[in-house]
Amino acid sequence: MKRFTKYILFSITLFYSTAHAQQRIITAGSALTETVCALGDCDKIIASDRTSLYPASIQQLPSIGYRTGINAEGIISLKPTLIIAEKDYVDDAVLQQLAASGIKLVIVDRKLNVNETKKFILQIAIALNREAEGKKLIAKIESELAEANAMLKKTTSSPKVISIYNRGTATVSVAGKNTFGDILAYVGATSAVNDIEGYKPLNTEALITANPDYLLMLSTGLESIGGIDGALKVPGIAQTTAGKKKQIIAIESLKLTNFGPRFGEAVKELVVLLHPELRAK
Repeated sequence: MKRFTKYILFSITLFYSTAHAQQRIITAGSALTETVCALGDCDKIIASDRTSLYPASIQQLPSIGYRTGINAEGIISLKPTLIIAEKDYVDDAVLQQLAASGIKLVIVDRKLNVNETKKFILQIAIALNREAEGKKLIAKIESELAEANAMLKKTTSSPKVISIYNRGTATVSVAGKNTFGDILAYVGATSAVNDIEGYKPLNTEALITANPDYLLMLSTGLESIGGIDGALKVPGIAQTTAGKKKQIIAIESLKLTNFGPRFGEAVKELVVLLHPELRAK
């Protein structure tokens, strides 16, 4: 009887191990892709969307496209067993087609605050049968945030910051509420423009009036205009305290915008960049 029980347990374990090994995952949304990888299932991803650039290995996989360019036929042809998609990223009609095909769907309603970050990490972890790994990842983020808070207790400055999103000089926008700019609430800084929701075109006069101490940019955005020297050529920036002191800082783009597994890292990095007293010898 004992031998039979051991055999049954072994068979069940083998079944779940084999099923997990055969998982074929497609992700739609860079934060979700990064989370699947952080949980240990990067090798199960067979395709992803165009925004999923981290880890770099994902860029070698087939792309399902971007938002409205994503279609059900292309996804189904790849024979996935699981699709993890960000809410409102893929058209509802496409999701309905995918659901009708019998493919398991996990839809993540991602919002930009740490509690929601922990919530969607656990949601994905459960879907992947990686709940233990999910809890460890959440604990890591909480530990990093605790370290950031400990550093903030040693600071005396309270900088005003404007968060900038740009693609070269053709598109330069201020990132307001419900954007990556919300990270300022965790780093001992305040937004110099509290009346902006979402992304709004940069207004030279308003920028000078707001007079931020720092500008926060995505690393790819700053690189696309030629670094700090290039940023100073954007109308209005050179007239601000941030411009005069060349206090224009950048974080790796997806780390800053994803509010995902590396959120705690981003917060710690920003705390040091925004509070020079922490760097004083």
